[in-house]
Amino acid sequence: MTGGYTYDTQITVAGNVASQVTGRWVGGASEFVLEAAGQSVTYRAIPPQAWVLKPGSAWVEVTGGLPSGDPVAMLAKPAGLQVISNAADALVVDATYPPSALGLTGTAVVTVRLTLAADGSVTASYTTQMSTGPAISTTVLKPASGLAPVVAPTQSAAATAG
Repeated sequence: MTGGYTYDTQITVAGNVASQVTGRWVGGASEFVLEAAGQSVTYRAIPPQAWVLKPGSAWVEVTGGLPSGDPVAMLAKPAGLQVISNAADALVVDATYPPSALGLTGTAVVTVRLTLAADGSVTASYTTQMSTGPAISTTVLKPASGLAPVVAPTQSAAATAG
């Protein structure tokens, strides 16, 4: 995935889609659209800078924390791995992480099921319990070459948010 990849993450809570994130990562920079509660926002990050774009608005530079937009980075360092199956079409492993590695709170270790398919795609899925019911996060990463580079927005993004 070092040449670039696309990703699609869906989070459901108690069986209902709570959010969807669709994006791409190219050469350390990322762009993704987050949709939740009928709203969407686009994030673009070219470290150390990041911008946000809401529909009908101009790009705004963000000075505070921003999601990295690199799901592979969070999955790259599991605390443990266990092979579940190793077939010709896919390798399936359970990887364990401290909740903070996945942006979660609490102390209970989280098990992420990773399916590495023969086409190079990776599906990562885990369930965590919320007061409203189980939350399931599923991310599909697909290696992609020839992706357009992620570039900084034009100077019309004069505002800064922090």
